[in-house]
Amino acid sequence: MEPVCHVGVAAVQRLHELGLTPDDLHKAIAGGSAEARLCTEMDAPGMAGYAFWSRSNRTFRERMAPKGWAFSNAQSILRTIHPSGSFTITAVSGSGMVGEEAANFSGDVRTKNPKGPAVAKLVERNYVQLPLFPVARPDVRDEVEVNELPTWFLLYKSSKEGLSFELSLPVEMHGKHVDTWRERIILDDNPFLGAEFDIKRLDEIPAMSPVEVPVEFKGAL
Repeated sequence: MEPVCHVGVAAVQRLHELGLTPDDLHKAIAGGSAEARLCTEMDAPGMAGYAFWSRSNRTFRERMAPKGWAFSNAQSILRTIHPSGSFTITAVSGSGMVGEEAANFSGDVRTKNPKGPAVAKLVERNYVQLPLFPVARPDVRDEVEVNELPTWFLLYKSSKEGLSFELSLPVEMHGKHVDTWRERIILDDNPFLGAEFDIKRLDEIPAMSPVEVPVEFKGAL
């Protein structure tokens, strides 16, 4: 099955098939952004990025829980599980052409941080389960081991222009970065544009003036 990029009306329709709305994604990104922007240079380096990752997943879970979604932290992958048990979603930082329709399906969009064996197996399972297009199947109620479920990535990227995001299905990685996708869902509406949403700058170590310590030598006694 050929890779496909859903945009505009098609993106909204595909989200609907997955039991989602554009606002579900917006709320997750907004939650991560709000938490990350509380960080300052006084925080530990990288704290803004960690806060964004954790809170975007938490916000998504809180929003979807009343709709019957569950969640799992197995293998330190923060997954939110569709009520049907047919797939999961995890928010992950991305790099490259995240949220850009012109990006190809291999190499242009990738995870920002290197991933370990757990994610590698997850992506491999996604590939093996194709050409099944994971969709919401409300009639399926049997419990399934979370590590056997297809997992979509809610990718987000911070830049001077703001935040970009997309919901995509990973199927391959090269080296330690996931960089190949079977489906990409890109919404036209992005309420996170503008320098105020640039989370990346909060994780940059500010230039520090060298500290000069005066040393005085005492004369011989």
